[in-house]
Amino acid sequence: MSTERMIQLVRRMQTFVSILIFFVVFAICWWTTKLDIRDIQLSNWGIIGWVGKVWNSAVCLFSISIFINSYLYLRNDGRLKYRKAFIWLFATLSLFLFLVGFFNISYHSLHYIFAFSYFFLYPLCIFIFAHFNRKYMTYKDWTQKVTISVLMAVLPLVLIYMFKGMAIAGISHTLLVITYNIKICNIDVRIK
Repeated sequence: MSTERMIQLVRRMQTFVSILIFFVVFAICWWTTKLDIRDIQLSNWGIIGWVGKVWNSAVCLFSISIFINSYLYLRNDGRLKYRKAFIWLFATLSLFLFLVGFFNISYHSLHYIFAFSYFFLYPLCIFIFAHFNRKYMTYKDWTQKVTISVLMAVLPLVLIYMFKGMAIAGISHTLLVITYNIKICNIDVRIK
């Protein structure tokens, strides 16, 4: 097996394992706390005893996985322009998510600043990334990235107005982040 294939296999495995861990932790937190996700923020799980430690650790792990996946995708695709700038942008967004998990909701201002930055800048960065690289992507790849980024920005806002809490909006955003990461994980890129 070539080095490139091995890296791609490891990348896919780390992505899928981190997604699986996230869903398992999500289910444990939901069933253990018995909080109605229509009325809360997901961050509320981060302050409930051992569940809080598990939830916050999963958020931090998920942020690291997002960074690794984005970094390897950008580094290995020789067609893309402005790769270093986008590596820095996606690293910063991953850091914001890490800090959301590190500073739970008890650190009110810090938590909300990082959460707001992550939730609103992540789709914007995907959109900008797709915009600046539209000439270097297939049409299908470009439209998928634009669609995911627009949905990631709009759908949570719609859901915030439909439910009392922000958990459903957060779940929709997270599912779209997972979709995006699975997408970039499964693309066979041209090594520079």
